Amino acid sequence: MSTRTEEVARRSTTPSWRREIIELAALFVAVAVADLFANSLAHRPGGPIVLVCLGGSMIGCALLHRWWRRRAAPSAATAVWRVRAGVADTPGSLAVLAASFARHGMNIVSVEVHGMPAGAVDEFLVEVPAAATAADVLAAAAAGGGREPSAERADVHDLVDVPTQVLTTVARIMAGGAGLPEALRVVLGVRELSWSPGEPTAEGLDGATLRLADPEGGTLELRRDGPAFTPAEFARARALVDLDARLAARAERTVLLLPGGDELTVRPAEGADVPRIAAMHGRCGAASRRQRYLTGTPGPSAAELLRMVNRRAGNTLLAQRPDGEIVAMGNLVWDGDTSELALLVEDTWQCRGIGTALLGRLLRAAADSGVESCFALTETTNTAMIGMLRRHGARVDRAEPGIAVLTIRPVRAGEHVSG
Repeated sequence: MSTRTEEVARRSTTPSWRREIIELAALFVAVAVADLFANSLAHRPGGPIVLVCLGGSMIGCALLHRWWRRRAAPSAATAVWRVRAGVADTPGSLAVLAASFARHGMNIVSVEVHGMPAGAVDEFLVEVPAAATAADVLAAAAAGGGREPSAERADVHDLVDVPTQVLTTVARIMAGGAGLPEALRVVLGVRELSWSPGEPTAEGLDGATLRLADPEGGTLELRRDGPAFTPAEFARARALVDLDARLAARAERTVLLLPGGDELTVRPAEGADVPRIAAMHGRCGAASRRQRYLTGTPGPSAAELLRMVNRRAGNTLLAQRPDGEIVAMGNLVWDGDTSELALLVEDTWQCRGIGTALLGRLLRAAADSGVESCFALTETTNTAMIGMLRRHGARVDRAEPGIAVLTIRPVRAGEHVSG
């Protein structure tokens, strides 16, 4: 260490007794002046009143100044937008774009790069003033050199860090049923997920539409309102679908012990079950089928049953005898935040608790998948179904001619049911 450095270090660690004496002297002088001023006023007529007025004036000035600063401060309300634009692969290009956003009062909070055949495309989550419009965001991106920018409102949940988002997505898929559509919505912004039976069509990307072969058969088609899908997003969608299929293969099967000693297996439905489900419909009487479908038809066709049991459309549970014969079916058809409940129990197996068991499992599956409410349609004369739903907390919303519409809030295992 040099002599100059040692001298600086020594001075920085040596107590400055001169400065402490000066500070102590200044304190004594301030106290003396304050005491002299207060005594001179206090011993004069009206002196205490003057002191009180001076103190009140100082407090009032401080409060007025604080109010004025808050009044003049700009609003802190913001919104989050998802912006996608091509950025030149040259040093400083991203800095130019960030500076353009900053000039418009916007801030980039995350960046993701998507590889495209025509060149990389960057995706940003940008925090903007709440009053900013899509045109304002696009103008800021274009001014910063962004090629073919697009912008859409983002959800505040998009700001969650990637590891947390991945774990949340896996948890949603493990919940089953609506887990995959919800995961695709969160990760890729998918607005609509549809399924077509038959041989899978060619997988690929077509703008804001993405097609995948369903591991369970048929074709999945994903659509969104935002920008075109990228190859990286295609790979993510494929990974989510494969994960969903692997978890479905491990679906839980439970044994239901009925009064009298009969045992049934309760399990999720598969496409291969359609012939046995159709046979169960044939053994049901006309009254049971009418109460289930509210029509006098023999029941759904094989193609309609195939759509009904597909997990992309909902959650279907079956009650099966040891010999493989199906005696009951429960359906929960996904419809956003609400879903439709329906049950069909073969005539000779009714009034033995099978419908109640299926209903409880479907409601727990709906709660685990984030469904906020369910509804059921049945004939007003179907007192058994209405009574069972009421015991699970359902209420009759309205009654059309001969038809009752009941709503019910899904509950998880162990949660108290009121009503």
